[in-house]
Amino acid sequence: MLKRIHARRTWGVSVLGVSAAVLVVVLASASGGAAGATQSRLVEVSAKLAPTSPTIPAKQTCASVASLASLAGLPRYPTAVASATVVPASPGTATTPANPEYCDVKGMIAPQTHFDLQLPTKTWQGRYLQNGCGGYCGTVSAQTFPSCDAQLGGDFAMATDDEGHVSSGGLGGSGLFAFNDQKLRLEYGYQSEQALYVVSRYIVNYFYGQPPNRSYYNGCSDGGREAMEMAERYPDEFDGIIAGAPEIIAGPLNAEHQTWDVRVNTDAQGNAILTDDKLPALHAAVIKACAGDDGVPGDGIITDPQNCRFDPASIQCPSGVDNTLCLTPAQVQVVREFYAGPSDPRGRLLYPGGLPYGSELGWSVFELPPSSNGGKVPTTLSLDYFGLSLPYLRYQLLPVGQLGPDPFQWRFDDAGFRSMFPVANIWDAMSTDLRAFRAHGGKLIMWQGWSDNGIPPSGTVDYYDVLSQRMGGLSSTRQFARLFMVPSVYHCGGSYAGATVPDMIFPMVQWVEGGSAPSQLTVQYGATTTRPVYPYPLIPRYNGSGDPNAASSFHPVASPGAHYTDWIGNYLFYEPVGGDVRADQGYARRG
Repeated sequence: MLKRIHARRTWGVSVLGVSAAVLVVVLASASGGAAGATQSRLVEVSAKLAPTSPTIPAKQTCASVASLASLAGLPRYPTAVASATVVPASPGTATTPANPEYCDVKGMIAPQTHFDLQLPTKTWQGRYLQNGCGGYCGTVSAQTFPSCDAQLGGDFAMATDDEGHVSSGGLGGSGLFAFNDQKLRLEYGYQSEQALYVVSRYIVNYFYGQPPNRSYYNGCSDGGREAMEMAERYPDEFDGIIAGAPEIIAGPLNAEHQTWDVRVNTDAQGNAILTDDKLPALHAAVIKACAGDDGVPGDGIITDPQNCRFDPASIQCPSGVDNTLCLTPAQVQVVREFYAGPSDPRGRLLYPGGLPYGSELGWSVFELPPSSNGGKVPTTLSLDYFGLSLPYLRYQLLPVGQLGPDPFQWRFDDAGFRSMFPVANIWDAMSTDLRAFRAHGGKLIMWQGWSDNGIPPSGTVDYYDVLSQRMGGLSSTRQFARLFMVPSVYHCGGSYAGATVPDMIFPMVQWVEGGSAPSQLTVQYGATTTRPVYPYPLIPRYNGSGDPNAASSFHPVASPGAHYTDWIGNYLFYEPVGGDVRADQGYARRG
């Protein structure tokens, strides 16, 4: 197995070996037009879609949904509707999004999945959108009607849920649901999303007199994991799936990566070695070393972090000095460990990579405890410790009813890695066998910020590399699945360069319903700058002429830094979904 995996890692032959024909298609799509021209093509396509998707008015009253008796006897998914109320249309304000008039349905699916289903009363076009959750979920998140609704000429019916449990506050409270209930583990893993799909379609069919014509899924982080679970476990259900920053390698992420970032940054007194007051100087040094790699010097954007070369020792403090403009020797080592990612005593990576170059300002969210201008602050106050690592290790790592270790008791070795399985199979979404989803006609857009401070993007890149190998090569894979890596963007949003994550739903609708695959996304940076984002492993390069702030002045080239990150769990990408045991065939025990 090891030899087979290594043989597949030559990017020049696989993903980087983009054929001339593929490049011509991308160049033809991206050339000859500014962002405005691209937008005009989108509007033109949407105008063609609208007549084929006329609005479908409700056939039943909103109030009648609350008394729909047949829901109580729905096979496998008996459901109770707590309320069904009409929400008036609103044009929105500076702080609130616009919405059409809709019937807001709130209820619960057995055993305890709380959901919110929003049904436009007059403007539905036959599309259903299911929205994912975040973190360990445990709450029903607010929903926003997609910005592309106006372009499409109508609105989606959409739903979301709490993944089958309610989370508690306090240390580790977000993971307590999983401690002694196998059913709740399965609901969180994937079953709640299947249940919501079935129940929502049932109510939609009742309310409008017909089921959805098309079904879409959109999620980021844990929601991205849920999205991939749908493609892998329920390949015939969704026509289009958008998986942002997907937490597909969930077990190793929570047990290894997040625990590592806590441990390597903790001194003998339990305080953080690297504090958040050092991050601006560190980030500035990284930008100085690596930004402008798109051919525009001084633009402040790292386009290809995989090709960045930076040594934190370059800003090490002189002997006897410690201020916010430099790093102490101990802090230099912490930064190196953050970038490298978790490893065992033999140097083998326990997760595919570490924090990316460019993510530094975002470390104050996940990795570092909040401080007041530095000083002594316990690492147990970091989100990685109390909200992610501890809830997983204590309550989700081991079989039901068995209390797991504290993050400071975790062992970064082969035995620790193997102790995650088979339990982690419930929430990992690592299967790269998407043949059934492709055969169904499903389309997949994966995306992630290149500066993700919560989930290292190298894991997503690894997944897509293996997927492209197993699905017949890059060209074949891109017929149904594309990955977009967005420079400067943190975990699911936010950016050190002021980037706004582009809309993914409209391009997905175009792909599913119009047959037009997205060959480029346009990212807005601040008020005056746009950049193209091409399907991985292509990156934008300045043409050498034209407005350097306009996306039209760039063309796609193959990333010189694109690579697969070899790690101890390579074999997991090749295991079938749904099995109770994933055999590593000895790889995790070999050097």
